[in-house]
Amino acid sequence: MNAPKALVPTYMLDFKCIGSECEDSCCIGWKVRIDKKTYNNLTSIPQKALREKLKNGMERLEPSNRTNEHFAQMEMDRRTGCCSMLDEQKLCTIQRSLGERYLAPICATYPRNIFWVNNEQEISAVMSCPEVARLALLNPEKMEFTYTEPMVQANAQIKERVTTQYNSSFMNFFWEIRIFAIEIIQNRQFSFSHRLILLGLFCEQLQQLINQNLEDETNVKGLIEKFKVIMDDDEVLQDYDTFPADHEFQFITLNNIISKNLGNIGSDSRFASCVQDYLEGLNEQKELGKLVDLVSFYQNGYLDYYKPFMDDHEFIFENYAVNYIYSHLFPKSEKRNVYRIYTILVSHYTLLKLLLIGISIKNKGLTKDEVVKVVQSFTKTAEHTNVYVKNIIEFLENEKYEAMGYLCLLIKN
Repeated sequence: MNAPKALVPTYMLDFKCIGSECEDSCCIGWKVRIDKKTYNNLTSIPQKALREKLKNGMERLEPSNRTNEHFAQMEMDRRTGCCSMLDEQKLCTIQRSLGERYLAPICATYPRNIFWVNNEQEISAVMSCPEVARLALLNPEKMEFTYTEPMVQANAQIKERVTTQYNSSFMNFFWEIRIFAIEIIQNRQFSFSHRLILLGLFCEQLQQLINQNLEDETNVKGLIEKFKVIMDDDEVLQDYDTFPADHEFQFITLNNIISKNLGNIGSDSRFASCVQDYLEGLNEQKELGKLVDLVSFYQNGYLDYYKPFMDDHEFIFENYAVNYIYSHLFPKSEKRNVYRIYTILVSHYTLLKLLLIGISIKNKGLTKDEVVKVVQSFTKTAEHTNVYVKNIIEFLENEKYEAMGYLCLLIKN
């Protein structure tokens, strides 16, 4: 029998936590759930002083809300957001004193996401970890995948188990759709924003098949083949000028989203500093007069500072999107809504772009370190609280901006 393996992006082969050298900490800024087994283990250790510290550092949930999986949670410092077990060197007291097997599943697994797809383990990582973000984003080569040893320790957290065999469902073609989506994003014949629009057109038509219950092999595979031909031969869709741009709509919409979510940043000082740099960049336009003046200032900043950097570093957002597709099990979706996953990806990209344009204006250019900081801190805020993304999607849906025509206006400058 073959030994079990895990499918991973190749950047995972080089990942190793850098501990106290990290510019951020995975123990700051969100709630840490403790399962009943971990709680009992930690409150039963023989070392009295450490046992008492652990008891005081964890809060059991009310009996009516308590489950075996979510039995307690770590106390967080109200001022700093730090876990009560984080020491002065930004290292975990539990791991240092007791070992990894005493960690809660989320702590033992992060920043990895572990899925089982058709009895095969998949491991990826989230960009809220600075070291992961550097390894995944800054490789100019196309992201590739390979097999490595699986995570099988008892306290590894399995995020989800998925089977792709359904009756009359697009999920029967999970791999074909997933691979083709990655192929679109990695097709460097087109600019990244052009690729993202092409992916949207594909997702839009796939969603139409799903809504009409026409997701059989002929239609789904036929749609993939049609888009392969389009990308090779369709002169209209190959021409980026085919797609409209509206800088005023883009800036007003995205800036409104950032403004409306200022209260949802929480204790993440890194993301707060990125938003502040963005605002300071825009404030360099002292005499705004009319709103259109600020819009022009924003677009000129894009052309003068953001675009020259990104023209040479398009692989950063390419890698971001590929990792998103892989780590979110695209096209698996709630309520069979593949297009909604695409909408979330676009919202992430366009907000990151907005922030980076403002920051590039302030700093008269961009660096790779600045981009990594923005992506990492945004991901920590957006993907670990749910509130941020929920508010963004609700805004787009309430304004009817989730349609492909509007998303195109948000993507293209």
